[in-house]
Amino acid sequence: MTLAAGTRLGPYEILSPIGAGGMGEVYRARDSRLGRDAAIKVLPAALAADSERLRRFEREARSASSLNHPNIVTVYDLGSSEGVSWIAMERVEGETLRALLAVGPIPLRKLLPYATQVAEGLAQAHARGIVHRDLKPENVMVTREGIVKILDFGLAKLTGPSPESGELTQSPTASLGTEAGVVMGTVGYMSPEQALGGTLDFRSDQFSFGSILYEMATGKRAFSRASAPETLTAIIRDEPEPLATAAPATPPPLRWIAERCLAKDPEERYASTKDLARDLARLRDSASEASLSGAAIAAQAPKRISRRGLILAAAAVLAAGAIIGIVATRKPRAGPPTYRPLTFQRGSIGGARFAPDGQTIVYAAAWHGNPAQLYTTRVDSTESTALPLPSANLASISSTGTLAIVLPRGYQKGVIAEVSLAGGAPRELAEIETSPMLSVSDADAAWAPDSERLAVVRHGQLEFPIGKVLVPATGGASVRYPRFSPDGSSIAFIRHDPRQEAIAVVDLAGKVKILSEGWEYATSLAWHPVTGEIWFSARELGNKIGVVDLHAVTVSGAHRVVSRSPQITIVEDIGRDGRVLMRSDDWPTTMMCLPPGASREADLTWLDFSESIALS
Repeated sequence: MTLAAGTRLGPYEILSPIGAGGMGEVYRARDSRLGRDAAIKVLPAALAADSERLRRFEREARSASSLNHPNIVTVYDLGSSEGVSWIAMERVEGETLRALLAVGPIPLRKLLPYATQVAEGLAQAHARGIVHRDLKPENVMVTREGIVKILDFGLAKLTGPSPESGELTQSPTASLGTEAGVVMGTVGYMSPEQALGGTLDFRSDQFSFGSILYEMATGKRAFSRASAPETLTAIIRDEPEPLATAAPATPPPLRWIAERCLAKDPEERYASTKDLARDLARLRDSASEASLSGAAIAAQAPKRISRRGLILAAAAVLAAGAIIGIVATRKPRAGPPTYRPLTFQRGSIGGARFAPDGQTIVYAAAWHGNPAQLYTTRVDSTESTALPLPSANLASISSTGTLAIVLPRGYQKGVIAEVSLAGGAPRELAEIETSPMLSVSDADAAWAPDSERLAVVRHGQLEFPIGKVLVPATGGASVRYPRFSPDGSSIAFIRHDPRQEAIAVVDLAGKVKILSEGWEYATSLAWHPVTGEIWFSARELGNKIGVVDLHAVTVSGAHRVVSRSPQITIVEDIGRDGRVLMRSDDWPTTMMCLPPGASREADLTWLDFSESIALS
């Protein structure tokens, strides 16, 4: 049915057609009572007789009318006139996101505000138990003022208690066509569980949102094949081209957010859409246009840190205190680990962590006598990029890419701060004591998994959250190197005692359990996400050679030696695939010289521990 201009539906006068969708035709109308424009959606006459379609149409109105949020279109009225069922809603002047994407990717300065508003609107709906189920660029409108409105909750399903029945609805969740009883949704933006006809909840909308976010960044669809069945198969089985290659200028935190939303398993997406909206808002607010531009430039043309000394550089790695990677299989006991150096500079290394994507490494280093700086590199690269952040050391990275850094504040004093990987001004959280190395601390803080709460060590005590003492410093013992278990239920740490050191774990109620003791010196630890063990570097009591081996202990106390090393090595982090990030702390003396008129230092070291005793 096509309505002519002048047709009246209740108090609304039809002015002109706007468009049509699977759930009805939309017209521009005038409210004669209030003198305002409105958008009228009417159910086509051919479908009005279908009781299921009519019920779904009315459910759309009830669902949408319960939502009151600036990023969701407002529903004004619901009615039926001469056999025509209609909904009157807010008239939004602007363009759909689909129209904006027709010219290519959305610039980052617009992408972040748009994406944040969509996420905030979804979070409001999800908090009310409403799932959109047909989120796509056509259903996202952007006004001339940059305000985003989510349209068409025509496929919305109440997943929370119904106001009328108090029960959960069990209506169909997905469909391939427009016939009643077949799958509902839009091919290309469905979640895997929606494509399979499975049970849906708010995390299905997160996947659809991730597809939109990917398209906004790259200008192309995350899942696009020659036919609808092939596209559905890709959604279920395939991964899209990584954003790092499809849109290299995309800041890493935004990539991680998109990749988390596009996880095939709903359990790996956000536990709350409010958390998703918060992460995007934090990225939008902390990354100014200038810093975002800097991040984009750095991603396109990274500042190179050249490999020095060609073949000899690998031999000089230990003298540089470089990060080295252990390639460990999912069965670590099968054979000895293999090592590959990732840095080739002269200087000292601070904290190092895998970023949430598992392929990016963030680390602190003070190269060539310069102050400590934060860098990023890739597991398959030998080049690093300096981050546009103040001089600092790295303590931890959250699951959303927020860095916990330590800013120096004088001798053995520092401040724990949080900052986005994309840049911006760090936000100070707590003052701490630090070690003299790099003028910052190595590992005094740790983010809880899937949370923005931070555990910190102050005055030898473990606090979680900040300000609440979880493990006090008693009997002369103190806490070092806190690390959360993968499930976030406990924290492993090194218990330092003047007589010996021990590996311990504490649950969130404060119950401490000693797992392994009798160590003269323990340097670091990390929780292995594959084996469930706690890996740590330590030297046995009575060992005067100075060897610090790599060990592993389970929460039940079973201990084994992972590998033996002739130098001091510190385990910094362990990735989801079992790769281990390590740092060498062997510090032989080097002899450097700045010849007259030269712009670069020369390395005069002949053998390790060379010293100059005279200069003619």
